[in-house]
Amino acid sequence: MQNILKQREWTDEELVSAGFHYYQRKKQLVMAARLPSDLAPLEIHYPLETVIADAGDVICFDPGDTVRHTLIDYDHWSVKYPIFVRTYRNWDEVAWMPPPQVDFLLERGCKPYYKSQGAWSKQLTEAMWIQSVESPDPIEVPPGMWLMIGTKGEPWHVEDDKFRERYIIEDN
Repeated sequence: MQNILKQREWTDEELVSAGFHYYQRKKQLVMAARLPSDLAPLEIHYPLETVIADAGDVICFDPGDTVRHTLIDYDHWSVKYPIFVRTYRNWDEVAWMPPPQVDFLLERGCKPYYKSQGAWSKQLTEAMWIQSVESPDPIEVPPGMWLMIGTKGEPWHVEDDKFRERYIIEDN
């Protein structure tokens, strides 16, 4: 196995030198709740990896446009609680009226937030091994995906379409 990129402290200069750019996050509604101990550990399966959410981690849900049958039917991901506290804020839109799919999530204990922090990112031109903080094993991220570095130097990956939905890409 090649070198594995793991969480570490980065300077802005190191990130720029490594080809990363800082991208602001678009303000988008995310519904979230902490994972109770009776449901932990929770495995969340993605195409490239399975992550493990521990008790107290935050499970985030994209409410989408339609009401789903169960919580697990919504796109969801886990965020370690200290990272969530640093990077998410309470939803603050004035006169906001939750649509039915949000009501469904509210009734199941979720609260509305948005991610307020951007991330250092670069689109990969070659495969790279990373170790995310939520995953028990390193994974190989293929070219075309975005390599992200969080506020505490934690790496993760995002598909190109999801990155473009969530981050502001300015014309160079």
